[in-house]
Amino acid sequence: MQSLRIALGLLFLVATFFLILPAEPTLFAAHGGIEHAAIATAETVAPSPAEKPAPEPVVAAPVRTIGSTPIETTALTRLPPVASGAATPRTAEEPGTQAAAAEVETAATETRPDAATEPAPAPANDGPAMRVFARPIAVDAGTLKAGEFTLVVAGVAPLASDARCTDGAQAWPCATRARTALRSWLRGRSVLCSVPPDAADAREIEASCRIGEEDIGEWVVRNGWAHAAPGSRYEDAERDAREARRGIWAYGLDEEVTARSGG
Repeated sequence: MQSLRIALGLLFLVATFFLILPAEPTLFAAHGGIEHAAIATAETVAPSPAEKPAPEPVVAAPVRTIGSTPIETTALTRLPPVASGAATPRTAEEPGTQAAAAEVETAATETRPDAATEPAPAPANDGPAMRVFARPIAVDAGTLKAGEFTLVVAGVAPLASDARCTDGAQAWPCATRARTALRSWLRGRSVLCSVPPDAADAREIEASCRIGEEDIGEWVVRNGWAHAAPGSRYEDAERDAREARRGIWAYGLDEEVTARSGG
């Protein structure tokens, strides 16, 4: 019983101690007080957002203005063109250039004779004219027919129409054989003839004719299908054909017919 009393007394003392102790500064109370004091001091020192001083305005450097100065265009000089091979742009003509050019042209016109009164030189038309005749057909070994034109090959003497070539007991018309050979060589190709001035409007023309680089008269005579006209430039070609026995010269020929045909 006495022990219970002692315990209750101690408990009372302890309770009384805890009730009285918080009013006095203790270790825990001092630590908490320091924290509260630091917070209060920071709040006092730190200014509120409303009390922050406004930033000072930045003053910009003064801008220097440059006044417009008129440029004298009369003092400008034109640079020489650059020789780079490119096309040079067209430049405006200076005043007075057209007038000066017109004066020079007028002076030149006054000093020379009037061109309208000078007679125009007549075109030279003394030589033969080259004309093309399309798709001619051989009438005989020295005559061609091209449309309404009859072309007589100059320097060629064709065989007589009744001339006959012989080979032993056989005989055939030489003129027909010569005409067939010429037709086969022509093959409907166009011919170029040198037409004399006096035959420009004629329908029957005696002229020298060619197919490309080949002379028709020389081809006929050199291959032995016609005689060369007396004194013509084809006499050597006929002699060569006789010696080589080409064309009609490979066979016998009636002497009387040969004489009539000009051979």
